[in-house]
Amino acid sequence: MFRRWALLLLAVTALLSVQFIPAFAQDAAPVPEILTLPDEIAGGRPVTITVSEMPSADQPEARATWEATAQRFMDRYPNVTISGSELQYDPAAFTALIAGNQLPTLFRAYFTEPSKFIAQGAAADLTPYFEAAGVADVFNPAILSVMSQDGHVYAIPKDAYALGLAYNIPMLQAAGYDAPPATWDELVEMAVALTDRDNNIAGFAFINDGSGATGWHFTNIAYGFGATPQDIIRDNGDGTYTAAFGEGAAVEALEFIQALRWEHDVLPGATLDWGSISEALVSGRVAMVIYAGDQFNWDYTQFPDADLTQFGYAAAPAGPNGRITLSGGNLWMVSGFATPDEQEAAAYFQLWRQFDPVEMQTAIEVTTEAVGMPTLPMYVGEYQEQFAAFRAPYNKLPVENYAPFNDAVTGGEVTIQTEPSPNVQDYYTEMGVIISEILSVDGVDVPTRLAEAAQEFQAFVLDR
Repeated sequence: MFRRWALLLLAVTALLSVQFIPAFAQDAAPVPEILTLPDEIAGGRPVTITVSEMPSADQPEARATWEATAQRFMDRYPNVTISGSELQYDPAAFTALIAGNQLPTLFRAYFTEPSKFIAQGAAADLTPYFEAAGVADVFNPAILSVMSQDGHVYAIPKDAYALGLAYNIPMLQAAGYDAPPATWDELVEMAVALTDRDNNIAGFAFINDGSGATGWHFTNIAYGFGATPQDIIRDNGDGTYTAAFGEGAAVEALEFIQALRWEHDVLPGATLDWGSISEALVSGRVAMVIYAGDQFNWDYTQFPDADLTQFGYAAAPAGPNGRITLSGGNLWMVSGFATPDEQEAAAYFQLWRQFDPVEMQTAIEVTTEAVGMPTLPMYVGEYQEQFAAFRAPYNKLPVENYAPFNDAVTGGEVTIQTEPSPNVQDYYTEMGVIISEILSVDGVDVPTRLAEAAQEFQAFVLDR
């Protein structure tokens, strides 16, 4: 997690040629049965596991689907009892759960979290289950490396994204552009042309509410200017870390943002968070935005009347070292404090519901999510191709509009970098405050201010 890593992804051409309509189940290509399950779990002994992320009672259909899935597994293994928990992942809350030995047996977390859980013995080693189930070589190895340490795997990848650029196709075309910007310099040129202050239209936007999400988007820009995770928070190799973002590419990226605001005047005057930046894009108040590919699911569910065929998605613009972007995602971990029987039941439950063809079919037919989001392929080889072909008829989004992203990623044009670590959420929060200052106060000395922030982060976060 502390080094640059490039995902070598296979082309998923099936995803780029489907129509913008879901199809019936019989039209879907079959997914091969690759999962090997044991005849019995925990030696047949009674075992109870707690699984997080169960839908709340105010989502009756989703709750019923979740419970039916759990029941099918319990029918298969009558000695296993699955107890659902509505607990959602939150870094601060789970720190307290670790301290109190109260982790759910199976829980979701972020790509940034494995090292923290592993260091505290809070994540079970799942390597034996990966090998016994026959899925160790199916996952994209670069993604699997995020949750691995010393040759052992401590989590099951759920999904992965890369930040890119969402854009309003008709707005770009009206301004004379037939493609999204290829470089950050081109983005500035296009943003200036697309900005229309008389009609309250900004050419470009990122989350700017001063929260951690602002720091998250800033880091993607910093990566585009050549920063690596080590250039943000450096691992000294001896258990200590150095706040390195007070110099180099991070400074250049922050000066770029300062210029967008005060020199080019292409940013929105409104405060935009995760939800409102989507509303700004969908309503046509912003032409181009930094976006996570899976955020199109938010658009699909929250703006049912929006014409999503108007929006495209491209890889992040290229900087001095090419197209470099930030990635992240979600994973499932099993509590290291659970008993061996509980760990076995939890690991197989997640592998089963993720790989069993019948469960995959059932899940995709009832999902309310926008199938077809431009995310990173989780798997490799023939299985990934068959998995993509299986999902293609269910696409609810205009996948062809995401070709600039998909082609760049699968073609190896994009270097994907993980989020900085450790204490990434604290770092994001720190940067959110600084960026709010840069956007609201003209003439801030960026190198000095960022150096001060790095010193404060070192003293109050990394050295504590």
